[in-house]
Amino acid sequence: MEIQKNTLNLILSMTMNEKRHFKIFFQKINFGSQNKYLIIFDLINKYGKIDEKLIKDHLNDYEYSIKNISYDINYLNKLILRALNDFHSEKTISLKVKENLKSIEILFYKGLYDECLKLINKAKKICAKNENLSLTLELLSWEKKCSGYSFGLQAAKEVNEKVDVYIDKLVENRLITDLYYKSYLIKNSIGKTSNKKINTQIIEIIDNETIKNFNIENNSIQTQIFYKLIFANYYHVIEDSKKELLFLEQASEISNNNDYYKKENPLDYISIFIRIIDIYKKSNNNTFYDKVNELRNFENILDFQKEVSIERIFIHTNQAELDFLIFNNDIENAKIKMNDLIKKLNHNKFNIEPYHYIAIYYQFSAINLLQTEYSQSLKFINKALNEFKLNERPNTYIKSEILNIVIHFKLKNHKLVLYCFENFNKKYKKIYKLSFIEKNLLNTILKISQNPLSTNTKNEFGKLLKKIENKNNKNELVSDKVLHYFIMKNISNN
Repeated sequence: MEIQKNTLNLILSMTMNEKRHFKIFFQKINFGSQNKYLIIFDLINKYGKIDEKLIKDHLNDYEYSIKNISYDINYLNKLILRALNDFHSEKTISLKVKENLKSIEILFYKGLYDECLKLINKAKKICAKNENLSLTLELLSWEKKCSGYSFGLQAAKEVNEKVDVYIDKLVENRLITDLYYKSYLIKNSIGKTSNKKINTQIIEIIDNETIKNFNIENNSIQTQIFYKLIFANYYHVIEDSKKELLFLEQASEISNNNDYYKKENPLDYISIFIRIIDIYKKSNNNTFYDKVNELRNFENILDFQKEVSIERIFIHTNQAELDFLIFNNDIENAKIKMNDLIKKLNHNKFNIEPYHYIAIYYQFSAINLLQTEYSQSLKFINKALNEFKLNERPNTYIKSEILNIVIHFKLKNHKLVLYCFENFNKKYKKIYKLSFIEKNLLNTILKISQNPLSTNTKNEFGKLLKKIENKNNKNELVSDKVLHYFIMKNISNN
């Protein structure tokens, strides 16, 4: 069953050009236009599923054996991968070098060492364009062998010295990469681990000898980028968004200065750019739209990994736009953008993960709440809570639970508010730390819902707003903009 799933996913992921190439490739290897594997491919491609009965019926029509369909599907998977290898062999520098490595190995075993060395030098020049250390080492390994057989041990020794230099670079790359991964995990543990522990851990990384002694000019592009991202993660942890942005933009600039790296590592480039946009979206700076458009235009230079890149750019830029409009209390334009996004989601067959959908529904609910369209707001928050699970995006899921209480409060479902509040405490008190605004808003809603007829709602929300403004915590106001605007609206509307 696993190979069937893999084959189905592989065929569904193929572009029209890849499918066309597969059929041409098929004919080249002399299987004929009506070979049983092509019949199976066409059936899976047409129906979008693997139906063994349907496949057997069609194979019977052409008098093909149906004894071992699982074997046939497994062999089809191998044929598709061979065709895709052929189709993409020149798409990236890494693939070009790997193709050359196959030829180098064949020439070596034929004893054609001079021809081998010429091809190695050509491949090394290609490899240098995106500084792939592991492939360069593999090329040097073949160069060492060929030089030894062609020119003697002294020539092999000279090549071996070059190998040592690249091994040192590879070791430093591994150390920097490891520190980057650790810094990223620390950044993502904010809210789950004590601030004191997080700060201690991130400072240990910055004080590491590898970081202190790092020479950025003497390292590969990837190593330089990871070095910059370590500092971006550090400044994120200590809540210095200006310096975090500085290092993110420096990392992005390193990618921009090498077209090959950017094109061949599009998801890495996109992930950095998304973080840049996420900082700009929490401001009233119109540079935000320049950055969004820059990222959207990135897809125009892509060939490899284009489909998945387009999906990520689409979902992140649209979510960021909604956040930017909500942050700046431009709810009318946020509603227009929301309706446009709903249409696009309905028309595009994007593979959007639950992680993103929870956030989208939260945004839609927040926009409707701030436009006093409470039934619509409830519809979207119910989608977030009923169609997904806590572990798919814990923080946003819990914030959706809070928004659910707020919506029921506005719908005057006071008994349901009390029930939801009690249920919320049971489920999340130990695993989620309420922000100052969340805690005080929920307490205010609880107080009013316990005595809705005898409590002055406007006065209670007025007291709450004063308490929030007296605290003057800008970071919390940024993260809780929706609730902050909701409180202000309650004062003006009551």
